[in-house]
Amino acid sequence: IASVTALNAGLPVRIRDVSLSGVNHALQHSWERLSEKVRRRQLNPAQRQQQMARLSGGVDYQGFSRRDLIIEAVFEDLALKRQMVSEVEQHCGPQTIFASNTSSLPIAEIAAGAQRPENIIGLHYFSPVEKMPLVEVIPHAVTSAETIATTIELARNQGKTPIVVADRAGFYVNRILTPYINEAMRCLLEGEPIEHIDRALVAFGFPVGPIQLLDEVGIDVGSKIVPILQQAYGERFAAPAAFEAVLQDGRKGRKNGKGFYLYHSMRWPGRKKPDPTLYKLLQLEPKEQQSREQIAGRCVMMMLNEAARCLEEGVIRSARDGDVGAVFGIGFPPFLGGPFRYMDRTSIASVVNTLSNLMQRQGDRFAPCEALQQRADNERKFYISASEVNSHKDSAG
Repeated sequence: IASVTALNAGLPVRIRDVSLSGVNHALQHSWERLSEKVRRRQLNPAQRQQQMARLSGGVDYQGFSRRDLIIEAVFEDLALKRQMVSEVEQHCGPQTIFASNTSSLPIAEIAAGAQRPENIIGLHYFSPVEKMPLVEVIPHAVTSAETIATTIELARNQGKTPIVVADRAGFYVNRILTPYINEAMRCLLEGEPIEHIDRALVAFGFPVGPIQLLDEVGIDVGSKIVPILQQAYGERFAAPAAFEAVLQDGRKGRKNGKGFYLYHSMRWPGRKKPDPTLYKLLQLEPKEQQSREQIAGRCVMMMLNEAARCLEEGVIRSARDGDVGAVFGIGFPPFLGGPFRYMDRTSIASVVNTLSNLMQRQGDRFAPCEALQQRADNERKFYISASEVNSHKDSAG
């Protein structure tokens, strides 16, 4: 985050960490990014030094008193984030915006007890930050319009595409991603091989499969988000029981070299192999039983259903924001246009019919939401063409 702010937005950045090694790690990251540009002759060494001069850091709040905006990125712990709010308000000016990089915690709860809650907002980045183009901007009930506008402008200067989402559990991207990954896990527990599941979704158009994505994001990170969503929205977000066994085995994914895939040999990094010991852990005999189309259909339909709920509840402001968020934040196949464009082209009635058939075979978690049923009944799309708008005007006239 410091890197894209200093190098992309061209702003001076002061980093605070609990240790100097953390600060040095952040500085090293920016140095490596710039050094790569020097090697490619996009920069010369003097320009690299000039850009690095925008970055500094320490273990205290020295240099923070005149900062306009603070981005907090501590662990997903509510008490710790509230402590950060208190410290920032103590050491920074009354105009300072506090932006929390949280993936699941409600911004209103982070702002509870703050002296200046109107200055507090969520700013959710996706990993790796320098590559993922999306950022979710999350105002809570009393966030000021100035705070929202300033945060959006910063995100754009960082090279990000921001979407404003409501302060609801999981926000938008993680909310539609969780049931998609959970369904992939259920396919695994039914005996489908890991690589078969991932290849099914890659064949659909995703850049990586859901199980590999979970390894990349961090299995432990996913485990913290699921209970929050389950508490907020019910059993359709419940993770399969075996998920706990994976965590108890110390599997966090790529970050600790132990997940659903093997990481000890990186000679051919593009050809990851599943860890066979995971099947023994889950007491499974892997065997392909469902087609790629069937697996992809189950996972994608869970995502589409949840996306429609998010629009109906006002979590996202438009179908366009929902499509931008899914394409840039998750990697939803861009040639399909995003969940809402895809549903329009497939026909919403067809989506409802597929969900209803899956509900009969797999359970109530596939029950089509009311928003989709109403659109199917009324033959309404998420996007209205110019000709349709004119038609409505003519009929009204």
